[in-house]
This record gives sequence, structure tokens and C-alpha cells, in this order.
Amino acid sequence: MHEHYNLKIEKLNNYYIKIFAIVSVVIFLSLSFSIYNEYQHRKDSVLEHAKNSFIKDLMFRKWVSSHGGVYVFPTKETPPNPYLKDIENRDLVTTDGQRLTLMNPAYTLRELMNKFEGMYGAKGHITSLNLLNPNNKPSEWEKKALKKFEDNGELDYYEFLTKDNKEYIYYMHALITKKSCLKCHGKQGYKVGDVRGGISINIPMDKYNNNFYKTVKKIVFIYIIFYFLSILGLYYTYRTLKESIITQERLYVENQRKEEIMLAQSRNAAMGEMISMIAHQWRQPISVIAMWANNIEADVDMEELNEDDCKDYASNILAQTQHLSKTIDDFKNFFRPDKSKEDILIKDVMEDCLSVVEKSLQNNNIKIIKNYDNSTELNIYSRELLQVYINIIKNAKEALLENGVKDAQIVIDIYENKDSVITEIKDNALGIKDDVIVKIFDPYFTTKGVKSGTGLGLYMSKTIIEKHLNGEIEVENIDNGSCFRIIIPKV
Repeated sequence: MHEHYNLKIEKLNNYYIKIFAIVSVVIFLSLSFSIYNEYQHRKDSVLEHAKNSFIKDLMFRKWVSSHGGVYVFPTKETPPNPYLKDIENRDLVTTDGQRLTLMNPAYTLRELMNKFEGMYGAKGHITSLNLLNPNNKPSEWEKKALKKFEDNGELDYYEFLTKDNKEYIYYMHALITKKSCLKCHGKQGYKVGDVRGGISINIPMDKYNNNFYKTVKKIVFIYIIFYFLSILGLYYTYRTLKESIITQERLYVENQRKEEIMLAQSRNAAMGEMISMIAHQWRQPISVIAMWANNIEADVDMEELNEDDCKDYASNILAQTQHLSKTIDDFKNFFRPDKSKEDILIKDVMEDCLSVVEKSLQNNNIKIIKNYDNSTELNIYSRELLQVYINIIKNAKEALLENGVKDAQIVIDIYENKDSVITEIKDNALGIKDDVIVKIFDPYFTTKGVKSGTGLGLYMSKTIIEKHLNGEIEVENIDNGSCFRIIIPKV
């Protein structure tokens, strides 16, 4: 797998790690918010219960007060109220001789609270800082609440407190003096509108806490399921995307392998032509070496060989063998695959190309015209560009010979602008037919027949320029010939 694949996988992993973290945080915050809301709902519900209990007690008290109190048969539970002894008509006797005693609002409410204490989950108590009946003495918490009513003008107050390892809500609402209240409490100095006491309600939180914990368990369970499904969905999309990247990489590798095979086929197809060029390159130096060997042999036979002649012969033979060695190096470089990029001038790559093909062109009376205006080095695979140049010049040579062009020539222009280095290879081989030029870069397309061509040379040239060098290659017909233009970006 190549580096680009590893980078894609690393980016995908980092992206999904971030998504996983974000989803986890969002779900955790949402769960916390839901639990908090449920906690607040628990508080709001029990507070509502306490307020409703107070309202119920208040309505009952108002009803008793609106009738000026109620008369009942005196019993052990409801004896005459000693704190109402100054009230006129506290005790009455009916016409049939039955005795009745007056129960004022506070008395009736206290009786109701004591007799039915906790029946509806709430326990009430009526109290005051200025007591008429000592039995209504406030607790320490009730004192604190009553002082807040008197000092701060508050009308209700509540707290959640723990007593005997049990949690309760303690709620108290102020009782405001009405005109009807003055009948019993006027002697205490109250005026209409004064806070004369309050009704406290305390409710155990057991039921609400149990409901809260049950609801929280359900919420947590739902969120766990949702979180699991979210992670499952993330994992599924991650696996799908990763498999897609692997598939793309596999196709990329296969295409690279095919291109490498085609590139090798293209080079192998050019090998015969290269061997022919080697023969042209070697013919003259071999002839020169043979000539100097004959001269040495003749001088030996004539006994005219001396030290200076030997040095001269050896020097000439050495020069020719160095030329042969350079030729071998030039062709070896052509078949050596590029492993890494190098900084090089484009015109130097062209010179390497011409060192391979120029002798063959000269032997076929093809003139080479070079125009170089190139001073910027590019970081490229130079051997691959060399192959492209050889392919194009070889095709130009074959077209010139096939069409029997007199004064055959190939013009090579290399120049640059601010963005690119451009190579133009032009010939005067009468141009390319319209039905051929549109398919000239297609793989396995050839006009030379199966024995003479593979149809891979220009296809691989296009692949090398566009994919390996990030450039462009184009062809057009010009006056009496064609022009191949190669554009390679500087960056």
C-alpha cells in the first residue's frame, strides 16, 4: 500500500475518532440534561403537592371563617376552646337541650390536620410567632420561615431537608389577616393585611424519589440503547468507507501494475530499435579501433613500431573504447527505471535523448535543429521523460522515412514561461491523418501493423506526462508536418 493510502486511512481514523468523541459528549450531555430535568420535575411535583395541600387547608379555613366558625357537640376530641372564652356565644344550648361549642377556623383546621395527618402524604401544621394557643407552637424551621415572612415580606418558603435519614420537603405559606379573622385575633393586635402566622406542610420524598430513580433508570437504559446504536452506525459507516478506500487502493495498485507492465512492454518494444541505434553508434568507433589495430600489426611486421607510435595507437584506441563505454551507459540509463526524482534541466534530458538517437537520425539524413531557452531545473523522474522524448523522436523518424521526405528535419524547441517548461518536437513528415490524430494516444492503437508496433509508445508517453510528471501532452498538425507539445509545471 502506498503512502497516499496510509494518509487516507489516517485521516479517516482521525475523523471518526473526533465524531465518536463528539457523539459521546453530546449523548452524555443530553443524558445529564434529561436527568437534571427529571430531578427538577421531582422537585416541582412535590412542591406543587405541598402548595395544593396548603390551598386545600386554606379553602377549608376560609369556608369556616366565612360562617364565623362552626358549632359542634363538645367531646373529648373537641372540648370547648378555652382560648375563645371571651368570645360571645362560644357555647350554646339548642331548644331541645343539646349543648354546642364554637370551633373557630384555627381550631377546626388543627383538628382536621391532627385527625387525618398524612392521609394524602402531607402533614400540616398551623402556627404563629404570636400564639393564641400554645399547642400551635412553631418548630425551629417554622420560626425561620415566619421570620422571613415578617422581615422580607415573603409569602411562602420551602426547603428540602433530611430527618432520620429520610428526605422531606418543608413548605410554609403565610396567613394574611382578613377582617373576619379579627373576631378571634383582634385582641392580639393584628390589623387587616398583617402576617399573623402560617400553615406549614411537610411531605416525605420517598414516593417522589422512587419515581425519580425508576424514571432515571428508564432514561439511562434508553440512552445506552441509543448510544449503542449510534456507535454501531458509526462503525458501519467507518467500515464501509474504509472498505471503499481499500477497494480504490486495490484498483489504484492494479492500474499502477498495468501501467508498469505497459511501460515495460513499451520499453521492450523499443529495445530492437535501441539495438539498431547501438549498432549505428558502435560502427564508426569499432572501425577506427580495427584500423589502428591493423596499423600496429603492419608496423610490427615492418619492424617500424616504436614507443611513441605505441602510445599514439593506444591513446586513439582508448578514446574509442571510452566512446563505446559512454554509449553503453547512455543506453543503460534508458532502461534503468526511475526510483526517485532529481533536479535537472529539461534541455539536459533532451541532450541525453539525442545522445541515444542522434547517430541513427544522421545515418538516415535527418537534420536536428535545436532551440533551447531553459534555465529552470525541475524536480522530475528524468528517465521517464527521456523515454517520452525517444518515443516521439523515433515516431517522427519513422514517419519521415515512410513518407520519403527530402530535406527531412526535426525541430526541437525548449522554452519556459512563469508557470511551466514547454518542449515542442516538430517534423516535416506531412502531418497526421485526421482519423488517426484523435486516437493517437489510445492504448494499443498503431498504424504500423502488429509486427512493427505495439500501440503503447504514445499511450505510455501520455500516462507518464500526465500522471507521473503532472503535466500535459498534446499534438497538432502544422505546415507540412506535426507538433508534439509537452508542458511540465515548475511546481
